[in-house]
Amino acid sequence: MAEEKLYLTGTENGEFPTWDWLFEKFKEQIFNYGIDIFVIDAFNKLAFTGKGNRLEQINEVLTKLTMFAQMNNVVIFLVAHPTKMQKDLTGIYASPTLYDVSGSSDFRNQTHDGFSIYRYFEHKETEQEGYTVFENLKTKMKFQGEIGGKVEYDYHIPSGRYYDKGAEIPTYCLIDEPKEFEPKELPEAKPQIVATPTEAFGITDPFNNEYNEDAELAF
Repeated sequence: MAEEKLYLTGTENGEFPTWDWLFEKFKEQIFNYGIDIFVIDAFNKLAFTGKGNRLEQINEVLTKLTMFAQMNNVVIFLVAHPTKMQKDLTGIYASPTLYDVSGSSDFRNQTHDGFSIYRYFEHKETEQEGYTVFENLKTKMKFQGEIGGKVEYDYHIPSGRYYDKGAEIPTYCLIDEPKEFEPKELPEAKPQIVATPTEAFGITDPFNNEYNEDAELAF
């Protein structure tokens, strides 16, 4: 069940979450539940508690995240949004890079693996259809992937799922009313025939008499 595998973390009584609070929660969940994958969505939803300007605070938090993951042997996914992107000559926004993340270039410098998930909207002038791209922007270890590698997806609104671009979409729809289940008629069961031990196994006594289950036993 999903509730046994996923844990949503939030503050109580409407308190604003801080990075120090989040690190303590992560420690509790590691030791209490054995969690080894964390998702922070999004970076700008937590308040800084350290000293210095915003650039220094971002650098400190990213360093702590990297150290925490290495010391506890866990994976941390950090969702961060880009700055306002510029349009190209055709009026389409370019896919952002890690240097475009709002706040600091350390989002590119400190991360071990960085990815971009970007949606290209339908563009009538260029006849471009809408689709979504998952792109590998940085990989520290070569065996983990190829930098620049990308996969394109189509988003299917009725099912709320992503499929490989151009792939055939299943016809099942979550919006339509489910069809009533019509059970198939089962074949009529054959009557069970009960056989006696003699009929089933050919049991006889030493004197070649047929086995009589109603006979009195000798002991």
